[in-house]
Amino acid sequence: MPASSGPSDPKKPIDFHSLFSSASSSAIPDQHGDHLPFPTTKSRRSPRFVSTLAREVRNPLTSINLSVDVLQSAITDTELGLHLDIILRGSERIDRLINEILDCQGLEEVPVGYYSLHQLLDEALTMTADRMLQKQIRLNKEYATEVDRIFVDKDKVRLALVTIIDNAIDAMAYKKGELTVITRSLGRKYAVEIADNGVAMGLGLSTTLEILQYNHIGVDVSSKEDQGTSFMLFVDVAS
Repeated sequence: MPASSGPSDPKKPIDFHSLFSSASSSAIPDQHGDHLPFPTTKSRRSPRFVSTLAREVRNPLTSINLSVDVLQSAITDTELGLHLDIILRGSERIDRLINEILDCQGLEEVPVGYYSLHQLLDEALTMTADRMLQKQIRLNKEYATEVDRIFVDKDKVRLALVTIIDNAIDAMAYKKGELTVITRSLGRKYAVEIADNGVAMGLGLSTTLEILQYNHIGVDVSSKEDQGTSFMLFVDVAS
C-alpha cells in the first residue's frame, strides 16, 4: 500500500474553480458541509450537439471494429491477438460510454435502485483493466466488510467511477503506477478513496462531478505535485 501523508505533510487541496472552467454557482456539499462547484444546466451542450458528436465518434469506431475483425481472421500470433482483443474491448467500451453520455442529457429523470457499492467499483475496475495492464499499474484494493448497499443510478455512477480511474491511469507513469481503491464504513455513509501516485489531475471531470451531484454523493479531492491525487467519495448507505 502507498505510504500515507502524515500530519506534517498535508496534501494540497485542488482549486476547483480553476480546474473546472465551466463551473458556476451550482454546488454539492462535501462531508464537511463545504460546497464544491458544479456546472449548471446552462453550461451543458444542447442535445443536438451531443447527438451529432456521438455519430461522428461512432463512424470511425465502426471502421475500427471491421478492421479488427479482418486482422483477427488473418493473424495467428497469440500475442498480437491479445492486443487486437484489447483494441476491440476498448472500442466496445467507447460505444457504451457514448450511450451513457447521451443518457446524461436527462439527468433530472434518472432511474435509481439499490446496488452494491463494491460491485460497482469492481465493474469500473474491470472496464479499465486493459489500460492498467498496458501501463503495468499495480492495484491495491481494500474493501470494508459492512453491508455496502447504496441507492443510486448504477450506470451513471459506474461511468463516473470509470472516468476517475481513467484519469488516475493517465496521470501515472509506465511500470511505476500504483492505484489504490479503499472503502470504509462511516456509520450511515460509505467513504470511497481512489488514489494514484501520478503527476497531475486529468481532464473530463465536469460531467463526472455532475453525475455525483445528482446521486447525492459528496466529493473531496486533494493532490500533491509529483505524488498523486486522491478522490474521496461519500455515499449514503441505503436503509
